[in-house]
Amino acid sequence: MRGRRWTQIAGTLAANPWFVYFGSRTIYQGDAKGLCFPGFNCYACPLALFSCPIGALQHSMAIVSPQRSASAAGALSQAARQGADFSLAAFLYVVGFIGLIGIAVGRLLCGWLCPFGFLQDLLYKIPGPKLRMPRWMRFGKYVSLAVLAMLIPYLTGVHWFSRLCPAGTLEGAIPLELLPPDAPLPEIGWFFWLKVGILVFFLAWMILTKRAFCRAACPLGAAWALLAPISFYRMYVDGEKCTSCGRCREVCPVDIEIFEEPNSPECIRCFDCKKECPTGAVTSGFRAGKAPETEATSTQ
Repeated sequence: MRGRRWTQIAGTLAANPWFVYFGSRTIYQGDAKGLCFPGFNCYACPLALFSCPIGALQHSMAIVSPQRSASAAGALSQAARQGADFSLAAFLYVVGFIGLIGIAVGRLLCGWLCPFGFLQDLLYKIPGPKLRMPRWMRFGKYVSLAVLAMLIPYLTGVHWFSRLCPAGTLEGAIPLELLPPDAPLPEIGWFFWLKVGILVFFLAWMILTKRAFCRAACPLGAAWALLAPISFYRMYVDGEKCTSCGRCREVCPVDIEIFEEPNSPECIRCFDCKKECPTGAVTSGFRAGKAPETEATSTQ
């Protein structure tokens, strides 16, 4: 647990190292903004150095939107071809970036590096009543990915998920209002307070339920969840050692029982279950092929 906390702190600092903003009030717009950070972190945060993979995915969908294509109908053919080449390159980069991570390690970075996941882990530690999340809610993140992060930006040319994203409100909108940049900001209106309301809802839910946003609404988590069952890094449970005691679920940040489905799309590979298992039944590691999940495997 302690090692994971340190990597989460390091990931948060690595994603947001632009502390010169406090003196310059200038948001970083250098070459690093063209690179995606391997976690859920708002690119509009005044401290952010990199882009959010979901923000980049929305942008790649928006620039090929029929709305933008129609507005560019009168452009020169050469400029249109260059724009099409850029759109394809941007789309392939984002999809390749997300896909390679998912194929390699599944959702491991959700558990070890993601700044917003780190926030959820901390908030759940606040004392109070705790609620289990119904299983059907986990499908919400796939709706976020397919509809809010891809389909709607493609149809409208607008990054609607980013406009409503609670991470964007917490890391970008609110800090920029409190410490405004040199460039003037739009006046606060009803839409800003709608964003704040969405943020407050999720913050309250995170206190009550383990990783509520991560499990029910995160499109980046959804993309990696689709690939987790076939990732090279895998979880294994020795059926002969496992007693189904349920201690794995007690410590699991996403509330699953690893012995039921070792490579569940929900698993963030935090390894708390490995540490907690009294019989050492849970192991993990890179495998060249799919080993039987009920047979003993050596710990990586």
